[in-house]
Amino acid sequence: MLFFVQKKKSTIWKFIPIVLLAACTVLFGAFSSKLSDDNTKRSKSTLERALTRSITQCYALEGSYPPDINYLTDHYGLTYNSDYYYIDYQYIGSNLRPDVTIIERK
Repeated sequence: MLFFVQKKKSTIWKFIPIVLLAACTVLFGAFSSKLSDDNTKRSKSTLERALTRSITQCYALEGSYPPDINYLTDHYGLTYNSDYYYIDYQYIGSNLRPDVTIIERK
Protein backbone atom coordinates (compact mmCIF):
# COMPACT_ATOMS: atom_id res chain seq x y z
CA MET A 1 0.00 0.00 0.00
CA LEU A 2 0.99 3.49 -0.69
CA PHE A 3 0.90 5.98 2.06
CA PHE A 4 0.70 9.66 1.43
CA VAL A 5 2.51 11.90 3.74
CA GLN A 6 0.70 15.17 4.27
CA LYS A 7 2.83 18.18 4.78
CA LYS A 8 1.59 20.58 7.37
CA LYS A 9 0.96 24.07 6.10
CA SER A 10 2.79 26.78 7.87
CA THR A 11 0.64 28.70 10.30
CA ILE A 12 1.84 31.97 8.83
CA TRP A 13 -0.35 31.44 5.75
CA LYS A 14 -3.42 31.50 7.96
CA PHE A 15 -2.66 35.06 9.13
CA ILE A 16 -1.86 36.62 5.76
CA PRO A 17 -5.51 37.41 4.86
CA ILE A 18 -6.03 39.02 8.26
CA VAL A 19 -2.89 41.15 7.88
CA LEU A 20 -3.90 42.18 4.35
CA LEU A 21 -7.39 43.14 5.52
CA ALA A 22 -5.96 45.23 8.36
CA ALA A 23 -3.53 46.97 5.97
CA CYS A 24 -6.35 47.75 3.52
CA THR A 25 -8.48 49.16 6.32
CA VAL A 26 -5.67 51.44 7.52
CA LEU A 27 -4.96 52.67 3.97
CA PHE A 28 -8.64 53.30 3.31
CA GLY A 29 -8.93 55.33 6.50
CA ALA A 30 -5.87 57.41 5.64
CA PHE A 31 -7.05 58.15 2.11
CA SER A 32 -10.59 58.99 3.16
CA SER A 33 -9.26 61.47 5.72
CA LYS A 34 -7.10 63.09 3.03
CA LEU A 35 -10.06 63.33 0.66
CA SER A 36 -12.17 64.92 3.37
CA ASP A 37 -9.52 67.57 4.03
CA ASP A 38 -9.19 68.33 0.31
CA ASN A 39 -12.96 68.61 -0.02
CA THR A 40 -13.13 71.09 2.87
CA LYS A 41 -10.41 73.26 1.31
CA ARG A 42 -12.20 73.25 -2.05
CA SER A 43 -15.50 74.14 -0.42
CA LYS A 44 -13.98 77.14 1.35
CA SER A 45 -12.25 78.26 -1.84
CA THR A 46 -15.52 78.02 -3.77
CA LEU A 47 -17.30 80.09 -1.12
CA GLU A 48 -14.56 82.75 -1.27
CA ARG A 49 -14.91 83.02 -5.06
CA ALA A 50 -18.71 83.16 -4.90
CA LEU A 51 -18.59 85.85 -2.23
CA THR A 52 -16.10 87.94 -4.18
CA ARG A 53 -18.15 87.57 -7.35
CA SER A 54 -21.39 88.58 -5.58
CA ILE A 55 -19.81 91.64 -3.95
CA THR A 56 -18.28 92.76 -7.24
CA GLN A 57 -21.51 92.19 -9.15
CA CYS A 58 -23.47 94.23 -6.61
CA TYR A 59 -21.02 97.12 -6.89
CA ALA A 60 -21.05 96.97 -10.69
CA LEU A 61 -24.85 96.96 -10.95
CA GLU A 62 -25.82 99.28 -8.09
CA GLY A 63 -22.78 101.51 -7.67
CA SER A 64 -22.37 100.68 -3.99
CA TYR A 65 -21.19 97.72 -1.97
CA PRO A 66 -23.77 95.57 -0.17
CA PRO A 67 -24.42 96.56 3.44
CA ASP A 68 -24.44 92.98 4.78
CA ILE A 69 -24.38 89.29 3.88
CA ASN A 70 -28.16 89.01 4.01
CA TYR A 71 -28.38 91.52 1.18
CA LEU A 72 -26.19 89.26 -0.97
CA THR A 73 -28.20 86.16 -0.14
CA ASP A 74 -31.51 87.91 -0.82
CA HIS A 75 -30.64 89.82 -3.99
CA TYR A 76 -27.68 88.03 -5.59
CA GLY A 77 -28.31 84.36 -4.88
CA LEU A 78 -25.35 83.76 -2.59
CA THR A 79 -25.85 80.50 -0.71
CA TYR A 80 -23.62 78.84 1.85
CA ASN A 81 -23.96 76.45 4.76
CA SER A 82 -23.97 78.60 7.89
CA ASP A 83 -23.47 75.48 10.02
CA TYR A 84 -19.99 75.00 8.49
CA TYR A 85 -18.91 78.59 7.84
CA TYR A 86 -19.19 81.92 9.60
CA ILE A 87 -18.71 84.96 7.39
CA ASP A 88 -17.38 88.02 9.20
CA TYR A 89 -18.57 90.88 6.99
CA GLN A 90 -17.29 94.32 7.97
CA TYR A 91 -19.13 97.02 6.03
CA ILE A 92 -16.91 100.09 5.74
CA GLY A 93 -18.97 102.29 3.46
CA SER A 94 -20.90 102.28 0.22
CA ASN A 95 -17.82 103.14 -1.85
CA LEU A 96 -15.22 101.04 0.03
CA ARG A 97 -14.92 97.30 -0.44
CA PRO A 98 -16.03 95.47 2.73
CA ASP A 99 -13.58 93.41 4.75
CA VAL A 100 -14.69 89.78 4.53
CA THR A 101 -13.31 86.84 6.52
CA ILE A 102 -14.57 83.27 6.22
CA ILE A 103 -14.19 81.21 9.39
CA GLU A 104 -14.71 77.43 9.45
CA ARG A 105 -16.87 76.08 12.23
CA LYS A 106 -15.88 72.68 13.52
